[in-house]
Amino acid sequence: MAGRKVFDFIKITGQLPAAVRADFGGLRSKFESSHASMTALPSALESIDWSFYSSRVGNPALVEDFKAKYGAVTIPKPEDTQSAAIGAAEANFKKEMAEYLAGLHAEKPLEDMTVSEYLADKPELRAKIEADIESRSL
Repeated sequence: MAGRKVFDFIKITGQLPAAVRADFGGLRSKFESSHASMTALPSALESIDWSFYSSRVGNPALVEDFKAKYGAVTIPKPEDTQSAAIGAAEANFKKEMAEYLAGLHAEKPLEDMTVSEYLADKPELRAKIEADIESRSL
């Protein structure tokens, strides 16, 4: 199973807001039941004992016909066209999040900041707050 990702549900759940943890738990149980069903399947089909059927069926030519048709069946596997794009998007997201988190860690802690310091690099928020204050003034 090289290349397969393993989900650390406990770690993910710890990072979620409490409001969505129950929904995530439902998703986890659906995933685990589907995963268990998939892993319970054999990796290859059981071989058919054609000689058994040839000896039991009155017309052995019928069994040979079924055998030929069964052997001719091929199940096409879909081509993977999205993994490369998903991998690139994931790498880009990780890069963006690393930059964002680095910026957050570089900021002064909120408890040590003044309101003016916090709003210094947020002009839209400053304008909204000032407009709100202005609208409430008597």
